[in-house]
Amino acid sequence: MFLKPIAVFLFLLVSLSACSSEADIGEPYDFSAVSKAWKQRADKIAANSQSPIGTNVNSPVDWTTSYPFVDIFRVSRPFFAENGAEVEFDENGWVSRFNDRGSISSPMFWDIPVHMMPRGDYVVRWDGEGEMQYDCAKVRRQEKSRAVIHLGGSGCGLYLKIKSSNDKNPIRNIRITMPGGICEGNPFEQVAGANDCGGRQYLSFEDHAKEIVFNPAFLSFLKDFSVLRFMDAGDTNGSEIVSWNQRPTLDEQTWQDRGFPVEIIVKLGNILQRDIWVTLPHKADDDFVRRYAEYVKTHLDPNLKVFIEYSNEVWNGMFAQNRYAREQGAARKLDDNIYHAGWRYYSERSVEIFRIWEQVFGGADRLVRVMGSQAADPWMSNLLLSHKDAWKHVDALAVAAYFGINMDQEGAPELRSLSVPQLFDFVIKVEMPRLLVALKKNREAAEKYAIPLIAYEGGQHLVGVGEDVNDPKIKALFTDANRDPGMKQLYAELYRGWKHIGGTLFVHYAAPSLYSKWGSWGIKEYLYEPRSEAPKYDATLEFIEKNPRWW
Repeated sequence: MFLKPIAVFLFLLVSLSACSSEADIGEPYDFSAVSKAWKQRADKIAANSQSPIGTNVNSPVDWTTSYPFVDIFRVSRPFFAENGAEVEFDENGWVSRFNDRGSISSPMFWDIPVHMMPRGDYVVRWDGEGEMQYDCAKVRRQEKSRAVIHLGGSGCGLYLKIKSSNDKNPIRNIRITMPGGICEGNPFEQVAGANDCGGRQYLSFEDHAKEIVFNPAFLSFLKDFSVLRFMDAGDTNGSEIVSWNQRPTLDEQTWQDRGFPVEIIVKLGNILQRDIWVTLPHKADDDFVRRYAEYVKTHLDPNLKVFIEYSNEVWNGMFAQNRYAREQGAARKLDDNIYHAGWRYYSERSVEIFRIWEQVFGGADRLVRVMGSQAADPWMSNLLLSHKDAWKHVDALAVAAYFGINMDQEGAPELRSLSVPQLFDFVIKVEMPRLLVALKKNREAAEKYAIPLIAYEGGQHLVGVGEDVNDPKIKALFTDANRDPGMKQLYAELYRGWKHIGGTLFVHYAAPSLYSKWGSWGIKEYLYEPRSEAPKYDATLEFIEKNPRWW
């Protein structure tokens, strides 16, 4: 079946009205009839914004297209030795000894299409003595401890190499800053120079990167969302952090493979005046939890709230935190069933963490204490909330609201033969209704304890599984679907259905990122992509504009 774009649009509209009908998921949830206890908890959720949608902030990686920082070296790849180089690094990842053979290398903006890159003349500055090389970039000017290089003219970004370094004064504290700067008091607009500031002080990125920190375009993107979740940005999954001295810090060479320091998370929330959502490492000890809470209490604007979640998807067997929880649950003899023991441990440890935050904050008024569950298993949701009366310390039950295509399901179509319209048809008629029914059951499970339902992640989930990951036809199908204008209607139906079944805050997954065989997770493919070319982003903004916070 082949349908032209306009036909796809009409086809979707008809199908959407026919699928998740009121007969499937009941009447719209009556938010005016909620209990006082439910309302008290819900009033804490996104109270500083009228937007019902939050966003997951992406990992600081060298291939990111979110471009979060004005100093792009913050997302460089950790240094590695090449071609006979022998090197030692200090505790922050900077060079301390180098035999001056081969190179010490670090890519940035790697494998990003030219049209997606923020092009221009970037300034490189560093401390110490030595020689650096800038593969894939054009050198405009070279000085003793400063260079100007042009990025965006090639398809490989920047491949920085340290070719030599004085061991008595090694190259360190490298900064690579975007062109231009901001006018004082307006961090949301990038300007070329002082002439654009109309008498206000001009702050160049080169001289003020440490205090400015964030790319103005990144801030402008985030301002439409009410809550910022730092699961990926905090490098949560599989974290090995136990103690406070293992946390990422401001002085490290890069935050890739480490995550945003808490100082950066809090600063971002303060600038945007948006609540922050932190996901704490699954092995973190009580001292780490307390110190983290103390920093947030001291530095986060008192008008803002903090969502607290113990790790991420601890129920999910693909993550190290699930294995850890099962081991801990078995050690505490919480259940004869090893999986249930893990779930009970997650519930128990979550409450232990919540209590620490309550002590630090002098109560729970500024806290949104999140219990995460699996959307497909409302029974699990009930177990997590009921275990040792955990619900008394919980403000929200969180599940993932993803639609996709279940290839193991009986009657599922053969993906390799599908067109994009056929894929949409299956999702709308089969997968979306199933999702909304499951979400409603989770809302009902939470409501028994007067707790609101929120989505910690959500959106499309079109990605190959197992060997299908490497199938070019499946990759092309899913990528094309994410770029197709019809995807806007799927997102519109998802958000409409979420509100219909009684959901509150919806934190979409995720900020701009490249599409690949591993999934097309970005709400846009790159930060600067126009709204008119990004159907998922357009649908999300349109829903926000037409549906101010309803709870």
